[in-house]
Amino acid sequence: MQTAELIWEIKNNIEKIGRSLKVIEVCGTHTVSIYKNGFHTLFEGYIDFISGPGCPVCVTHEGYIDRLVELSSEWTIYTFGDLLKVPGSSKSLSQARANGGKIKVMYSPVDAVEHLENNEKVIFAAVGFETTAPAFALSLEKVIEKGLKNVKFACELKTIDEPLKSLLQNHIRVDGIILPGHVATVIGVDSFKFVEGFKVASVISGFEGYDILLSLLSITQDILNEDFTVKNEYKRVVKKEGNVIAKGYIEKYFERTSAFFRGLGLIPGGGLKIKDEFREYSIDMSYDNTKQKDSLCRCADVLTGKIKPFECPLFEKVCTPISPKGACMVSQEGSCNAYFRYGKWKGR
Repeated sequence: MQTAELIWEIKNNIEKIGRSLKVIEVCGTHTVSIYKNGFHTLFEGYIDFISGPGCPVCVTHEGYIDRLVELSSEWTIYTFGDLLKVPGSSKSLSQARANGGKIKVMYSPVDAVEHLENNEKVIFAAVGFETTAPAFALSLEKVIEKGLKNVKFACELKTIDEPLKSLLQNHIRVDGIILPGHVATVIGVDSFKFVEGFKVASVISGFEGYDILLSLLSITQDILNEDFTVKNEYKRVVKKEGNVIAKGYIEKYFERTSAFFRGLGLIPGGGLKIKDEFREYSIDMSYDNTKQKDSLCRCADVLTGKIKPFECPLFEKVCTPISPKGACMVSQEGSCNAYFRYGKWKGR
């Protein structure tokens, strides 16, 4: 089906439904694709796109950043680049590095481990969902094999199912969900079956513009047919059972724990921690998740669909990708960052 035909079919289905739809995309890469392709304006009046809590940088608590900043005076912190500018209560990792903190950017924790020396005191900032968890599990295995005793992992890994349940139960009502393709490649289609219980049309999507359109067509057709089974429109990558090897690594080295999500609070089973048998490689990252700095930033409300990024009083005025005041503006997958770069809305 040609792109124009797809668009016409989606709009035709929505007209048959008889009302505009609320559709939430969980993954930040989907948010970028929607706005980069102009779908928010193309489907204006038909679909209200809402960004969900699927950006790991965005949901990370400032207390975790504060703890890394504190540790960087004695340990070398290895982190992904998009965590550098996330604001802590007093400073970001980038600011801490400018003040002498020992912080290095890594592209792959596995590659970083290969180049470590026996006497290095290193902490890996393990942040992400099930997509990055296998890489940290493999890194831990490499650390054990090399007999490195001064390497620790600061786990802030998240799972996708429990926050989604919390979001749908307590925060928002939607007609459709575009499920995260990256996570689905690891955990598989079956891991999202719980969504069917909410009677919401859902589809696992790829990230190209055409993928998004196919997924919107699937959602509108399912609403018309009252079919709430999870669909997979990313079959070229996502399998029913997921990536068995990657899941095996997660299960070998990690177990479920409670985790804090910005906007959703503390969620039982929402995170992963290193298993007790490997606890010597874990470093205490305890922080008070009830304490947050006083700020006008409304990133938490953006992540739970209560407001659009441009409704935050800081957006574009003092909060930009160059000088972010909140986590949602930091990562290129953050909702505010995507709106800033690609968003167009009435009156602006």
